[in-house]
Amino acid sequence: MNRNLVFCLVALVLMAGGVGATQIIYQTPKQMGAESTLVVRGHVATVRSFWNDSNTKILTETIVNIDESYKGEGETTARVLQLGGVVGTVRMHVHGAPTWTRGEEVVLFLESIDAASYRVSGLSQGKFKVERDPVTGDPFISYPMMGGVEVLGAPTAGEEGGAPRSIKVPLDDFISDALGTSQQGGR
Repeated sequence: MNRNLVFCLVALVLMAGGVGATQIIYQTPKQMGAESTLVVRGHVATVRSFWNDSNTKILTETIVNIDESYKGEGETTARVLQLGGVVGTVRMHVHGAPTWTRGEEVVLFLESIDAASYRVSGLSQGKFKVERDPVTGDPFISYPMMGGVEVLGAPTAGEEGGAPRSIKVPLDDFISDALGTSQQGGR
């Protein structure tokens, strides 16, 4: 085989590897707060994946028990739907989609899909894990890592408006900054 032909084939394979990457547009928590229908803190109650009615896509349904509402009223649970999941031996993976663990405490920025369902704003950008200080029990959030995606327009480290990637933010300060309000507490 011609050496140039082999080189061209290898180059094409390597270039094709980056073509399938998921690209999302960077959103600050303040942008997501303004655009979201519902902003809540809660605990993941259930996670299940299933085929859509035409058996062409796998969806994951996550039920979150709401502990506190920061935007939106009257909900005690939120049904979150997203593309992707595992049914039997079939896996449909969406890079940048949030992952869920039963029992985890989260802050979610949600957009309405219909009267009964939501999607997370900005793929996994709108899901923040709540952690607790081991001594005081005070809640804080850390910004999520965006694995497997190219985040378009994301500020670089130290740039104005950039997410503080290496620090933990007290929950009340985070909500106040995201919603542009003084945190008074929710339901």
